[in-house]
Amino acid sequence: MTTIKYRNGKNEVHNEAGYQVEGSPAAGLNGLNPKELLEASLGLCVSLTLTHLLKRDNIEVGEKGIDVEVISKKDEGGANRFSNFTVKVKFPEGLSDEYKEKAKVIIERGCTIGNTLKNSSLIELIEL
Repeated sequence: MTTIKYRNGKNEVHNEAGYQVEGSPAAGLNGLNPKELLEASLGLCVSLTLTHLLKRDNIEVGEKGIDVEVISKKDEGGANRFSNFTVKVKFPEGLSDEYKEKAKVIIERGCTIGNTLKNSSLIELIEL
């Protein structure tokens, strides 16, 4: 569960471990705005799915690590939503093209956030 607490003019994002990050109303301010949090959620899901796969296959990540970049685009038709997410992955060095293609398929199937964004879900807004 994630909780947003508005206190003293700031939105605080909490999880079960406590305060994690400040929410921001716009890009370029202290904290992450909703768009950035959504992009981060998708990127983190991709990274976790990939690292799980690499551990399963006993492949070391190496010093250069893994980088995931997510770019979202707003709907140009005027709808108040994002219509497209581009996810760029820098794989660890030394992986074959064949392994990378296999990993892409597994990531697309295994990333819960990506699957949710692709297939819409019901959002129920209720009072606390």
